[in-house]
Amino acid sequence: MLTPRFKLTQDDNRVYISVHAPYTNVGDTEIDVDGENFLFVSSPYFLRLRLPGRIIDNDRSKGSYVCDSGDFNLTFDKETPGEYFENLDMITSLLAPRDIPDINPSLVEMLEEDGITFDENENQESGDSFGYGFASKMTTEFHGIGSEFPQIFELRAPEQVSIDERHKLRVKYEDNKFSPDHYLADYFDDELVSPYICSKPFWDSSGFNIESDFTEDEVGVLKELPNKNYLLNKREYKQVLLGLVDILYGYCYDKRTTLNESTVESSWTINKLSSTLSWFCVFNDTKETLLACYRRALIYPIFRNFELCHKVKSDLVSLFRKGKKFIIKSLIEIHQMFNTSNDARYILNQLYIKDYLIFVQKCRGEELDDLCNNIANLEVEKNDLDLELVELESAAEMVQQDEIEIMENEVALKMASMSLLPRRNNVILEESDETSDSSSGSSDSSSDSSSDSSDDSSDELDSDDDPS
Repeated sequence: MLTPRFKLTQDDNRVYISVHAPYTNVGDTEIDVDGENFLFVSSPYFLRLRLPGRIIDNDRSKGSYVCDSGDFNLTFDKETPGEYFENLDMITSLLAPRDIPDINPSLVEMLEEDGITFDENENQESGDSFGYGFASKMTTEFHGIGSEFPQIFELRAPEQVSIDERHKLRVKYEDNKFSPDHYLADYFDDELVSPYICSKPFWDSSGFNIESDFTEDEVGVLKELPNKNYLLNKREYKQVLLGLVDILYGYCYDKRTTLNESTVESSWTINKLSSTLSWFCVFNDTKETLLACYRRALIYPIFRNFELCHKVKSDLVSLFRKGKKFIIKSLIEIHQMFNTSNDARYILNQLYIKDYLIFVQKCRGEELDDLCNNIANLEVEKNDLDLELVELESAAEMVQQDEIEIMENEVALKMASMSLLPRRNNVILEESDETSDSSSGSSDSSSDSSSDSSDDSSDELDSDDDPS
């Protein structure tokens, strides 16, 4: 059975449900409403929703089918007039859970109002964990995954390296990859980096519509996701949120440095800039997360500039402030990039992105707002990155100043050694003209005139050398 595309809207007293089912027999369609449960069955389509409020099927209920578009348009009254139904645009969270096996069995599927359950057991420390994937719940599902996909993961065997140890190995690996020459080249080349520093992401443009609905392609992704509940303790919940920051920073970097025109390399950029996606890292602190993002943005991509990193951080804050729906749209775009990547980055969707798409739909907007404010209020300094950026810049500026002084001295020496030969030649040329005129007379006078001219020329050159 296929899950059809659907859309829900509301006013004060009614809920409107549109179901796109073009290849169906209208006469065989079954629609059932029972409180918060909605069922649509029309071969080959099956749709079961659990709404955030209760609706009723009564005499005022309406239904129609538009042949041209293949849409069923249904209207039901709210059981409590005036009640506002939250998150009617969160497609996946409305789908009733299905008994479909998942690659991540530790994430239990259950029906609860917000879809996230907190485990009170906080005893397990991250240093004892060898898990990976979303919320670090996987342990053996993809044995040797790093070795199988070396173009995607820098850590070869996450199941053999503890989470704490991964951070140490990552930092050491990055230190060896850092190129002072590349960093300094971008530091001094304003013309190269300036267009990207001065640009802005499309979500900050004047024509951006924050209220736009999910497109058909976006709904197509969301409706195929399983609706699951996440059993997390508070530490794991915070780690998942910080992983979202880490992934979206790479997305923002890509949008700024491609001037909002993502390329075939964009999936590589997002993958590489994210420690979560490259090293299976887990973060416990917001600043720790940003430091990792900055470091990787100064080590791997083509444009490596500290001011550019600041701009990307501002873009990230702006993205979060656009709200949960736009965060989901951004994750869907990442999902599509990874699915079409030539380097099998679809595996990142299985490990992380699909679960993030479900998780964010269940997050409370207030929690995402708090995370956004934390990012906005944090300051990242060059010395925080442990890449000796300040020392490198100071040394390079001293060398540059020495080179400027050497060039100035060379120019001064050349200026001092310049002669007045061009002016001397002018004088000689004038005397030659006089000689030519004299040659038109008699041979005797020409000889005399030539002798006189030689004397006059000598006197005039002496006069030029000593104006007094």
